[in-house]
Amino acid sequence: MRGIHPLTRGSVIGIAAPAGPFERGKFLRGVRNLRKAGFRVVYGRGLFARRRHLAGDDRRRSRELNRLLADRRIGALLIARGGVGTQRVLPTLGKIAPKIVVGLSDLTVLLAALWKKYRLPSLYGPMIATQVVHPQTARHLAKILTRPGALEGQKLAAKKIFRPGEARGRLVGGCLSLVVSLIGTRWEIDTKGSILFLEDVDEPAYRIDRLITHLEQAGQLKGVRGIVLGTFRLGKDHFPREIGELLRERLKNFKGPVLWGLRFGHCPNPLILPFGGIGRIEGRRLRIEKGIF
Repeated sequence: MRGIHPLTRGSVIGIAAPAGPFERGKFLRGVRNLRKAGFRVVYGRGLFARRRHLAGDDRRRSRELNRLLADRRIGALLIARGGVGTQRVLPTLGKIAPKIVVGLSDLTVLLAALWKKYRLPSLYGPMIATQVVHPQTARHLAKILTRPGALEGQKLAAKKIFRPGEARGRLVGGCLSLVVSLIGTRWEIDTKGSILFLEDVDEPAYRIDRLITHLEQAGQLKGVRGIVLGTFRLGKDHFPREIGELLRERLKNFKGPVLWGLRFGHCPNPLILPFGGIGRIEGRRLRIEKGIF
């Protein structure tokens, strides 16, 4: 899909809540940070709804998401918070107007669906009430949204090389548990020829083991050219040793390069990756060759 352009001062950012509820105070701080960066921010009052573990019922969340995706006045769509629930509204996706979509965690499934159905590239990046609440994150996001080539300028250096080598491919992936949840659905990610990026949050080692095994046995690692691994825990230690040791062992027979410890995912001021862009692994670094515009 064509027609995605960088934002400028005064561009409109819409905010949706297709997943879980969130703290109003943090959300409003994130909105203020975007407005300080020079953007107009719009959202409906309905996104503050709560229905058990969701930001309102499926109908509310679906109508809001589809309305914002179809609105040609909106240059970018950001998300209030992840959690759970986005996958429930994917079947309702309708016509969309090209725009920059940003999200991570539970929003992995939306980015995958936008690429699968519309070939719309997007950004695996921060959300309003969890990360854009930090001024540094908001400034970094604003730079990526407004400056062509800013994605390519990020310093994407890994802590360790689990498997050496070089590889080039299309960047796809996201939160490991959500990538696995799409297997067998119409939104399943085509990983062939890809640089697969994976992260998760606070899952114990045995569950990461199970998820990687599922990914492998479903054939999702066949044809993958390289793997980059992001954060796996909130707090100070984003790259827990036991998870690293497990992944090194489980991926020892993978044929391509594997990098461990890139700072993307569930952490303050995360690096932003283009879902649908092109990346190259060179030694300890992931280099973005092509972003979304």
